[in-house]
Amino acid sequence: MENKQMKPRWKLNIFDIIIIAVVIIAAGVLIFIWRNSGKSSNAAATRSVNYTVELSNMLEGTSLKIKKGDTIMDSTKKYIIGTVTNMMTEPATKPEPNYETGDTIPSVIPGRETVLIEILCDCSESASEIMTESGYLIRIGNEVTAAGPGYAGKGYVVAIEREDLES
Repeated sequence: MENKQMKPRWKLNIFDIIIIAVVIIAAGVLIFIWRNSGKSSNAAATRSVNYTVELSNMLEGTSLKIKKGDTIMDSTKKYIIGTVTNMMTEPATKPEPNYETGDTIPSVIPGRETVLIEILCDCSESASEIMTESGYLIRIGNEVTAAGPGYAGKGYVVAIEREDLES
């Protein structure tokens, strides 16, 4: 008679045990690397950095929502980029040609404003970069998509001032 119950016959052998052990070890190493990748190796190298972000072409009146002490984050990558220490507004402008003289002059955009936000954060720095504790890279000219409580804007880092925490 033929066996009607077709049970798969799989026997555990030494080769299977080796493969399972290698997979478990590799998974453990990857988890260890992943969990430790965000930690700073030298906490003593943290410095206080003030930098200025220019948010252009914002709706008029948006600057009234920006308050000293607001936590600002990058709305694209969700990094906390610092705390507002000061804010200034000026009318938004765009370059327009002056057809009489041939020069390019700034023209005010009605209903829009440019907001300069001074931000303070603790950063670590190397020879070529300044990075916030959350991992956000600060460089002059970097595009910033900043968001705070009730407002958001797009602009650029226009100034960086480093301070020593020991001073």
